[in-house]
Amino acid sequence: MMRLFQRLLCALTLTAAATSTAWANDKTITILTQQDVYNDYQKFIGQRDPLTLSNYGGPGSRRDVVEIVLVMQALKAGGNDLPIKLVKVDNSSDSYNRYIKEIMTGNVTMGGNSAWQIDLKPLSDKVFVSEPVIRNGEFEAGFYTTADNVEARLTRTLPELQKLTAVVADSWKPDVATLESLKFSNLLKTQSWDSMVGMLVKKRADVVLAPFQPTPDLSMDVGGKKLVPITNVKVGLQGSRHFFVSRLDPNGALVAKQLNIGLDRLRDKGIIEKAYRESGFFNSATKSWNRLN
Repeated sequence: MMRLFQRLLCALTLTAAATSTAWANDKTITILTQQDVYNDYQKFIGQRDPLTLSNYGGPGSRRDVVEIVLVMQALKAGGNDLPIKLVKVDNSSDSYNRYIKEIMTGNVTMGGNSAWQIDLKPLSDKVFVSEPVIRNGEFEAGFYTTADNVEARLTRTLPELQKLTAVVADSWKPDVATLESLKFSNLLKTQSWDSMVGMLVKKRADVVLAPFQPTPDLSMDVGGKKLVPITNVKVGLQGSRHFFVSRLDPNGALVAKQLNIGLDRLRDKGIIEKAYRESGFFNSATKSWNRLN
């Protein structure tokens, strides 16, 4: 009985239309994303075809969501004619590391969201790494807090900011390095985005780093909780971000080649910049904000 329970638990850990062992096959490209991104993608895409979509703003849009669309469009532009299936990793305690591991071990073909080069470089024998989709110096983030945290929202200078409590997932290396360089008096580390938001809501922390949003006030809704950026301050996260494809997938080498061809074509047409701009990631509203690093 215990052995049966363990098998059932393992099968439920990765939630998709099929179990992880059925994800990867030689006739389907499986693209993996995380649970929260999957939910927002469904809200964003609705009944639209991601392959023909040209408007990257609207409900559910954010960087991670439009990256799924960019991956699909890049594969098409690169010559792919295999069917694509989007699958998701569950809300585990560290879904970012779990997400990378599932691709690295060949349970899926590739990731639908970019990862930092610093995380992918040690895995070069296990994954094909694409050309940068977010180039070094392009990733800017704000200090997000809860809408009712008046003290944090009134912060305007680095010395004031340093007195707040920041929280970050310990696996998010560029975020950790950025926050440590700013010398916060109190920097807490946890395992996941959901945990970070929970600590803000419970007032155990004041701020998290997050990309800017396409909403009029740059706010984001996370499970019914409104997060807003501290006005007029931002940071740049060093490093580039890349898509990556499993070397263990039967079509991995071909998919990686098609992906790079497609990304080059999308960049030449201005589509990558357009998608990031309309999702709020490249945000004109914060262009004149004080960059602290």
